[in-house]
Amino acid sequence: MGDSYAFAVDVFRTVCDRLEARAIDVRLLVETTLSFEEWLNWEAFLACKQRQSSHPFCEVAAKPTYNSEGVADHDGDPDRGVGDLRVGGPDEGANHCWVFAEFVLLHDGNRTGRERLQKIEADADKLKRLGWKKSAALLIVVAASRGEVMVEWADDLAGCAVWNQPALTAPFVLALPDGGSVVVKAFDIKQDPAHTLTAATH
Repeated sequence: MGDSYAFAVDVFRTVCDRLEARAIDVRLLVETTLSFEEWLNWEAFLACKQRQSSHPFCEVAAKPTYNSEGVADHDGDPDRGVGDLRVGGPDEGANHCWVFAEFVLLHDGNRTGRERLQKIEADADKLKRLGWKKSAALLIVVAASRGEVMVEWADDLAGCAVWNQPALTAPFVLALPDGGSVVVKAFDIKQDPAHTLTAATH
């Protein structure tokens, strides 16, 4: 596990495994057509934290600050200064085994609004501020619907530039109990696209 790409994929799959295990809860939340993004953030933290003792995650932090990564907060906006999850790998993150992640939830209540695109773009811009070249700066986009995301949302997602760029690995697709679906994609966001970690480079 000395490879930054493999480590980032492992963190992503750990989060997805947690969502699969909580499929009934996810379905109930999807039915509200309201945002449950904060719940997703904490579930991702718990998924990684619970594996810390038995898996090569040396650090799992909720709400990590960008300042801790050397990014100065110039605009005073507290939301721009905090991420959603940071996970460090074996040997305290040697070989660039670090993940700093932002989560974005697309759901039936915000599927067609400009707000969803603004949130995706804002979080991608935040991750670019890290300036990382080898560790993973992940934007994890979760699309959850009472219908079939990849079928019914095709036109909406086609207009989202980030969603259509090369992903870290294959998307995670979950059919929810009694109907509905979730699609999760992770993107490594870099200032220089040449440094982006993707399946195509491995």
